[in-house]
Amino acid sequence: MKQLFATFQSTSLEVLPNLKQRYGLLLRHDLVSVKVIHQDVQVLLEYTVTDKDHYSFDNKVVVKSLTLTEEINAALSVRASVFENARYLVEEISPTALAKMADLFDESSAAVIINYDQKA
Repeated sequence: MKQLFATFQSTSLEVLPNLKQRYGLLLRHDLVSVKVIHQDVQVLLEYTVTDKDHYSFDNKVVVKSLTLTEEINAALSVRASVFENARYLVEEISPTALAKMADLFDESSAAVIINYDQKA
């Protein structure tokens, strides 16, 4: 019998459940989805939030490039699998770097995270 998947490759991976497990109530309450995406030569973070500003049931999709420092730029690579990049984003990156990179945290939570790191 022929193997269905010789090599499994994906260009995006949903990480919101993993982020909720790690950060809990610090995350924005209007997040619907957070994905790590490999696109061309970039690793991107796509997050979807409810569009409560326009009183709509539609969701608003925001895409951010995941580059902030040389360390993060070296760690996130399209040569690595999307699974490895997602694991780095969820498990290894500092909360401060994540708060500066993307609007995944409530404003007050992001401020606390960034201020805590500056004091240390």
